[in-house]
Amino acid sequence: MHQALKLHDGVISQISKYDPLDLFSGSKDGVQNAIKCLFLTPQNNFRVFLNGSLIFGGMDGAAECVSYTVDQAFQDGIKRVIVAKDGMHSKYFLELVTETVMKSGLLNQLLEVQKLDSIDIEGAIHAYYDFVSLPCMVCRKKGENKLSGRYSSIHSMSKDAKLKLVRNYLISATGKDLSMMISFRPRKSKDVESPHRSVLLKEINQTFDYKASFIDLDMKPLKKMEYYYELDQQIVSCYVQMVKDDEAIQNGAVGIDGSLNSYIAKWK
Repeated sequence: MHQALKLHDGVISQISKYDPLDLFSGSKDGVQNAIKCLFLTPQNNFRVFLNGSLIFGGMDGAAECVSYTVDQAFQDGIKRVIVAKDGMHSKYFLELVTETVMKSGLLNQLLEVQKLDSIDIEGAIHAYYDFVSLPCMVCRKKGENKLSGRYSSIHSMSKDAKLKLVRNYLISATGKDLSMMISFRPRKSKDVESPHRSVLLKEINQTFDYKASFIDLDMKPLKKMEYYYELDQQIVSCYVQMVKDDEAIQNGAVGIDGSLNSYIAKWK
């Protein structure tokens, strides 16, 4: 859904087919499809470094999709790491990433952190205003009494319970905006007793030692709660409008004069 807002605002030029549900599906096919989609439309979410130098992806989101030139430059780089036939290096690299992500178990850990948020920002924002002893601007904007409105149960909680809701939301938000870093090194045939965890690509009979960890783990600050709420509202509004425009296009959207509306939604 956030992709729709980014496209509307001109941050990206096309919507990625990446689906986080695939990544967290627990299925190898699902994880592999998610990684493939990230590779085809990396935006700011997929980067590859070789000996410390960036060979794929953009530091500022500039590499939105993979062109032949970009893919060729990337393959030229990983030829030094993966032993395979010409044109097959990308395939085996994506398999290597998939196997490592599955074997590392990091996704299961990350999912547990993300699941700490049980009420989403639309609920957590109410706990936030009470915790910082401010009038609930959401209830005020909607013309609701916070003790009798939709979120009255949250406003009626103890301060400790509200703190827990807000804290869990911020921990979860941190888990949704971190990075996973995986480093690989081809294992030499003589290095059989390497202390590192490893992945074997059976098709090319090549073993890689790997290290996998999370970075960008700074806790999201309390002051960003209002920002997260406003962003969520923008995302939902933009996505709903995108769906409406898409349906209008598919249904022919006849105008007052009986002619077919000729507009094309920006995100199509």
